[in-house]
Amino acid sequence: MNDRSKREFFDREADQWHERCHRNDGHLIRRLVERFDLKSGEWVLDLGTGSGILIPHLLNEVGQTGRVVGVDFSWGMIREAAKEGEGKDFWLINASAEALPLRGGIFDCITCMDTFAHLDGKGEALSEMSRILKKGGRLYVMHTLGRKELAERHREVGGVVQHDVLPPDSDMEAMMEKAGLRDVRIVDRPDHYLARAEK
Repeated sequence: MNDRSKREFFDREADQWHERCHRNDGHLIRRLVERFDLKSGEWVLDLGTGSGILIPHLLNEVGQTGRVVGVDFSWGMIREAAKEGEGKDFWLINASAEALPLRGGIFDCITCMDTFAHLDGKGEALSEMSRILKKGGRLYVMHTLGRKELAERHREVGGVVQHDVLPPDSDMEAMMEKAGLRDVRIVDRPDHYLARAEK
């Protein structure tokens, strides 16, 4: 995501993002995190970490021997995410999803929440996620609205996000498989979207 205007949009929205977008999502997010099947000691990348809403949950699951790394292309979001895990041991990186400054094969799990629809280079981002996953690692792409509902929300918001949508299931499966991911499973319900794959 290299679009300067989109980065500026998320920088402006960062300090109110949690309240505006996730105020009532606590129960849903806990349910989604349970599906990640995280284990103590695992390394997790939270791609498009935003205001860091997942970080406390991920830290809790991987324990003191695990590692959580949050990546976002917005400095404003990075600053907000730092507050979520204040006093805890985790890393934050300002980078684009399509060009991750990380070596290959180091993560057990990648989470990508409320981000994928905003990516301009979705195929490139999936290839990067696959590259840094360990063999057998899991990828979870999720949104707190279904595909149709998310498209409607972004049209209402307008501006730089009005055309940000999730691909049809068949396109998502094809992109994931092209990136070297397998066992793709997609759940698309009005209250959430979840695409899971393994390397």
